Amino acid sequence: MEKTVRRGGRAAIELGAVVFTGLSHVVFQGLGAKGLFIALAVTSWVTYIGWRVRDNPSLWRQWGFRVDNLKASIFLPTLVFVLAMLGMLWFAISRGRDLWSAHIVILLLLYPIWGVLQQFLVQALGVSNLRTLFPYAGIQWIVLLGASLFSVVHYPHGWLMFATGLLACVFIPSYLRHRNLWVLGVYHGWLGTFFYQWVLNQDPWVAAFGA
Repeated sequence: MEKTVRRGGRAAIELGAVVFTGLSHVVFQGLGAKGLFIALAVTSWVTYIGWRVRDNPSLWRQWGFRVDNLKASIFLPTLVFVLAMLGMLWFAISRGRDLWSAHIVILLLLYPIWGVLQQFLVQALGVSNLRTLFPYAGIQWIVLLGASLFSVVHYPHGWLMFATGLLACVFIPSYLRHRNLWVLGVYHGWLGTFFYQWVLNQDPWVAAFGA
């Protein structure tokens, strides 16, 4: 019983920290300091991951930092990735968007790192802790709540809120089934890069760092 209470307490704290991170993203973005937010979030959460894994190495795999099930976990995210890319490409061409920018190559390398961390927060510390705190809630409610939270933190960009919420509705069930963050994080980063370029008509590097 004591162990269960302790686990529930940690789940509540982690979930609260994730919500705080999401709200901070909205605030920093409103201040035009998204790059600073990313730097602070990455530093803080990587430190937390290292601290927890040092005490309990099995958490690394439990959270989803694993490669043993890549083959089983890659099909649905890949299908969604391909369909989303085709849809965004069609949208960009039909609107006369620029299909390339000077920063895309570096973003395709760096954005997945930020994507993996976001998926860690949403899935491993968000969705998983929701299941711990509400063990009798149906999966559909967990997916809906997780997707809603992920969408809200991208306020006030309506298209981005819609896209991230929709993506979460697919990625959350995939994570719950396979527990693999690498696949979801990499696709998250690549989709984000082209969503900014092709749909929002923005250079994501400039949007984050201003230059």
